[in-house]
Amino acid sequence: MDAQAGAPLALVVEDEALLALEMEDLLVAEGFETLIIGSADAMAGIPVASVTVAVVNLRLNGRLAGYEIIQELRRRSPNLPVVVVTGYDADAPQANLRGLGWPTVRLQKPQHGDRLIPAVRDVLQQASQGLRPQGGRREVDRATGI
Repeated sequence: MDAQAGAPLALVVEDEALLALEMEDLLVAEGFETLIIGSADAMAGIPVASVTVAVVNLRLNGRLAGYEIIQELRRRSPNLPVVVVTGYDADAPQANLRGLGWPTVRLQKPQHGDRLIPAVRDVLQQASQGLRPQGGRREVDRATGI
């Protein structure tokens, strides 16, 4: 893809090539330049300071490596907006996003294609306004008092 002068950069972390390309197409149509990686190993050369938003799948190459990637991104850029893509139900332990920082928006598969751009807009708006969402804890956590 040709880089767009001054375009915001979206980092897409997805190990399924077709999904990564679909996300890239949607982001490019919104005016983003994109950078796609498929594993934590590719993180070393990422210019995190230049990334406007990251779209990270939790499950990569058969394991929950997305957590590590988000933690590394947030270590290098603490307030980086992140859209977390997951196929896990919101109440599943694997989908627990606590400890990953903010701003963060969950994007549920398989509807992620239709909802990617609204999720990106939402997380960027959270970041620009500096307002954490109300009631950010999962319903199960609120019910058990965790």
